[in-house]
Parts: sequence; C-alpha cells; structure tokens
Amino acid sequence: MSNQILLEMKNITKRFPGVVALDSVNLVVNRGEVLTVVGENGAGKSTLIKIMSGAYQQDEGSIFFNGNNVGKMTPRKAIDLGIATIYQELSNVKGMSLAENIYLGVQHKKNGFIDYKKLYAESMDIQQKVGLEYLRPDTLLSNLSTAEQQLVEIGRAYSRNLNIIIMDEPTSALNNIETEKLFTLIRKIKAEGKAVIFISHKLDEVFNIGDRVQVLRNGESVYTSLIADAKREEIINSMCGRELTDMYPVSKRDIGDVIFEIKDLNTNYLKNISINVREKEIVGLYGLMGSGCSDIVECAFGSRAYKTGEFFIDGSKIEIQSPTDACGVGIAYTPADRKEQALLLTHPVKNNLTLVTLGQFIKWLFINLRKESEAAMEWVSRYNIKIKNLNEPAITVSGGNQQKIVLARWLASNPKIFLLNDPTKGIDVGAKVEIYKSIEELCNLGCGVVYVAAELPELLGIADRVYVIHEGAMAGEYTGDEITQKNIVASAIGEKNNENKN
Repeated sequence: MSNQILLEMKNITKRFPGVVALDSVNLVVNRGEVLTVVGENGAGKSTLIKIMSGAYQQDEGSIFFNGNNVGKMTPRKAIDLGIATIYQELSNVKGMSLAENIYLGVQHKKNGFIDYKKLYAESMDIQQKVGLEYLRPDTLLSNLSTAEQQLVEIGRAYSRNLNIIIMDEPTSALNNIETEKLFTLIRKIKAEGKAVIFISHKLDEVFNIGDRVQVLRNGESVYTSLIADAKREEIINSMCGRELTDMYPVSKRDIGDVIFEIKDLNTNYLKNISINVREKEIVGLYGLMGSGCSDIVECAFGSRAYKTGEFFIDGSKIEIQSPTDACGVGIAYTPADRKEQALLLTHPVKNNLTLVTLGQFIKWLFINLRKESEAAMEWVSRYNIKIKNLNEPAITVSGGNQQKIVLARWLASNPKIFLLNDPTKGIDVGAKVEIYKSIEELCNLGCGVVYVAAELPELLGIADRVYVIHEGAMAGEYTGDEITQKNIVASAIGEKNNENKN
C-alpha cells in the first residue's frame, strides 16, 4: 500500500432489507487531495460516508487507515483517527457558544468546571484556521449564518486532530462568495497534507475543487478519473447509465395568452414588482441570494404577507391572502426547502402523494384507502419515483425522489399556475432531467410555470422568458435570443443599466 494512501476501502458491501445499498465498492483517499464523489440520489453516496464515519458498519469488505486494517468503523474510532463528517443537516448546538461548539464534548475543565479562559483562547486559534477570527468565541451559535455554522463544524474537526474531512453537499445553502471562501479553506486543508472527500451534484464544483472524481451508480463504483483527465459527458453518462444527449429536454411550444399576472407587488423589501405568465409558458425568475425571487412566489401563493399588490387570472382580479386562496384558484407551489416546508417526513409516501387531492378519496368522512393507494401508485409509476413501498416514510427516500413526490401531488391537482421555487436543489442530474420533462408535460396541458432558479444554466436551457430581480426590484426582462448569461448576470448584479455609462 502506497505511503500516500490515507484511507482505503476494499470491496465494501452493505445490505438493507430488500436492497443492496453498496456492492463491492472500492475507494482510495490520498494525503493532500480532494476526492469528489458524485452520483444520482440513491446511488449509495450517503451509505458510503456513513460507513466511513462509523454510523453504519459494512456487511462485507475491509477498511484500512494508514495501512492498518481498522475493521468496522465506529463513531468513536472515526473521531480517534481524525475522520470528520459534515452532513447537509449541521449538527451544531444553537444554544451554545461558538467555542463550546468547536470543542463539543471535549471542553477544557478545571476543578470540575469548564475552563472558559483556556477554551476561548484555544477556540481563537481554531477560528483563525477556519476564517472565523472576526467573531468572539462566546458568540451564540444561533447568531451565526449557515456558512459560519458550517465553518464551526470544520473547526470542530480541527480540534480533534483532523486527518480526513467528509463534506456532504456543503455548498447547497451557500451563496457564491461563501462558496469561494469554503473552497479557499478546502485548498488550505489539502495543502496541510490532509484529505477531503467532497460530495456534490454540481459538476462545476467538481472540476473547480477536485483532484480526482469517483462516480457511484446503483451501489457500485462505475467511474474513477483524475480531474485533469475527466470529461463532463463521461461523468454524466456514468452517473445516469445512459446518454444525456439533451440536458434540458424542453421543446418550443405555441404559447398562448396571459393567464396569470402580478401587478405592483410591494413588501418591506420588494418594490413594485409586476410580472405575467402566458399559457404553456415557462417564466424564469433569477437573482442573487436575497434578491427577492423567493419572496415573489411566496406572496403569489399566500404564504408571505405583502403590503400592496394585485393578482389576476385570465384577466379577472383574485384575492390571495393565504395558501387556501391560492389553491382555490388553481395555483400550486413547491417551496425551496422540501424537508421543512413540503413533506411530512415521518408519514408514508402514500400520504405525501395524496395530500393535495385527499378530498377525492373521502366519502361520508371515510377515506377509500384502496382508491388512495391506486392513485398514489399511478403517480409513482408515471414519474418513476423510486421507493420500496407506499408505506415507506418519506424521510427514507432520496432527495430527488422526495422532490418528485412533491411535484407529483400537485400535478395530480391539474394546476393552472405552477410556482416552482428552486425545484432541482440538491438533486442529481438524472432526476433533474425527469423534472424538466414533467414541467414540459405540464405546459403542454396548458399550465403556466414560474420557475425560480438558483443555477443560471437551468433558465438558459428551459425558460421562454426571464425576469431578473436585484435587491427587491425589477432589473430586467429577457426573451428569445436575449436570454444570455451576460445579460442576466449583468442585471442580477445591478450593472445592466450602467454598462454603457463609462
């Protein structure tokens, strides 16, 4: 075994009832490198990193650290070896201070009490390493941003003799500036001879930060390459097991008349927003984080209060003060945070699928369970939702399939307007393509779509028209050949109106 190899996993197999989650997977992590691991939701990435961190144990296979067979990993063993994992759902304690979180479970004590003087002094040393030196060690974690809380978790890894840090979709809640700050820290960790395992769905990130890439599909390792030799198309095809000749399979449609309109919408942040959507049209909303795009669709669905504004469907004014009002006139909405705002995570998939249309199965206060199950299974089949059975809790389903569940239940209601708030957030390439196809199918039935996208290529690929929002105000409207990265980005940063002034 090479001296450069820090961690090696050989023939790792993990089974769950009825499912082989990992099938003889091999993985090598070298000192001073960033290994990027990609794959569709359900490919086995989460299971693999849980085995590395000791949350799960393999059924077959061996794990070597520094050339020594460590047997089956446990959380304690992982910590002792300097293996740290940062999951999408951060594990910080918000009621404790920054310093207490960095040294969580290993606080310095003196005469049975925490030695805060020593704790804060050593916390500042760690904070310097991760870029949090501007914060007081006694700052409550609840006062920190998501990006700062993430750096606290990295700081905790440093406090435990860090050797390998595993990051699961670490940029999913970060803006561009925060992401670049994280990448700078990752490069620093790498330069110290430590290793980073970076899980991501975003291929731009893979090529930006990675040294090697490994692809998992259906529990197997199917592709490994140095980033310098890797090709984007090969990675995508390996992830999906099929050619993705058209990443955005949305064709042109005969767009009809205006069916939905927002006029002069104002909140404490939004300023005189007016947009419209035509029959069969996909209208994109784009802006930098905090621009107000999400605020607009939340107001249109009645889940956010507004000061003034008017809403029209087919030219007739409607009142929208609550989600019930919006549903009553045929408006559907998928929020950006599906776990917190869209899914009943502990409830069965069946209940989540029929949540919007449950009234169709009720007679004399009783639910026709057979019809409900038949309807739910029809949507599972139609949208290729991968589940074990209808009674499986939604929390156990992969992210892409969770999003399909959210979309499917609204599609069953035949909406007139569909408001989609970053619907492909945190899901893999193959699932994204299936969602784009679902949107096209919806449009062909006469629906109008408002699509808030965090990733600009999506709008370049599927939108018929794009509104750009900058600091709560309208910054541009583009259609046809005007929908270019240059136009949209310039408007999003507030420069479009100024580009000809110099």
